[in-house]
Amino acid sequence: MPSLVVIGNPTARGFDRAVDAVLREVAVSGADARVVPTTLAEPGGPQARQALSSGADAVVAIGGDGTVREVATVLAHTGTPLGVMPAGTANLFARNLGLPLRDRAAAARIAVAGDAAGHGTGSSAAIDLGRVSLVRSVGGGASGAALESQPEPERAFLVVAGVGNDALAVEAASLRDKRRLGWAAYIAIGARRLASPSFSVRGSFDEGEGETTDAWSVLVHNAARIPAGFEVLPRTRLDDGLLHIAAVSPRRLAHWGRIAAAGAGIARAQGVLQHRTARRVTLAAVDGLLPVQLDGDAAGRVSRLDARIDRGALRVRVPRSFS
Repeated sequence: MPSLVVIGNPTARGFDRAVDAVLREVAVSGADARVVPTTLAEPGGPQARQALSSGADAVVAIGGDGTVREVATVLAHTGTPLGVMPAGTANLFARNLGLPLRDRAAAARIAVAGDAAGHGTGSSAAIDLGRVSLVRSVGGGASGAALESQPEPERAFLVVAGVGNDALAVEAASLRDKRRLGWAAYIAIGARRLASPSFSVRGSFDEGEGETTDAWSVLVHNAARIPAGFEVLPRTRLDDGLLHIAAVSPRRLAHWGRIAAAGAGIARAQGVLQHRTARRVTLAAVDGLLPVQLDGDAAGRVSRLDARIDRGALRVRVPRSFS
């Protein structure tokens, strides 16, 4: 009998209903399952390690991108499939997998067994993870110049690592507003920052020379679909083996309409949205520190961000449309 561990965030919206839906699918599939909640001290990683050590055949994560990221980090390169039951604010990873966000039963079926005819091992795909290491400023040296810390241990991101005003918007969105408004909480805060000053960022890509740009935000994408059907950078995929870097540099509020149209695939935003691909990227602060967000979670201020693509690192249960 297959063994499945369900790791869920009990504070996520609709958690109890999501658990019920998953357990109904488990019963149909004939698997054996146990539910393990996350806590503030253990947000998913320790539970995933325990699931692996107990010999679980698959793991289902219930929650938002933060919970899924914690579990995915542990499952990477193990071959153990991850099922995703979205129950968060933005659910960016679930959107990029093409999971049905409004059909709880269908989402549970895919999470447990994949979107395949019948039951059993189910349908899964190997997808990429982003990896990022952050470097902080630790004060001034004898000359008064800022010193950098050693790079922090590398961590994973599922969809995007961003520096600049998007990270400030994420930072400003309160937990209460996110629970009450969902994705609209980010939109409301971001709208108030549309005319905010740009950040000066020095970027280096693969083995190339560095270059400096002034941007409202610089986004390093593993995939780029966001709510309302937009893709910040169309035609990015979770399994293309590339990071997609977007420097968003609007000079007037009207430029945001061009960026939105480009995200919908109906126009170009030349001059205000620069796009390039790489397997490794370094973003360094030029004037002051850079605010950072990872998959919609604020990550503080850094002097440098080093990111790379980890190709095919994670096996995930996917819908039939993911191909």
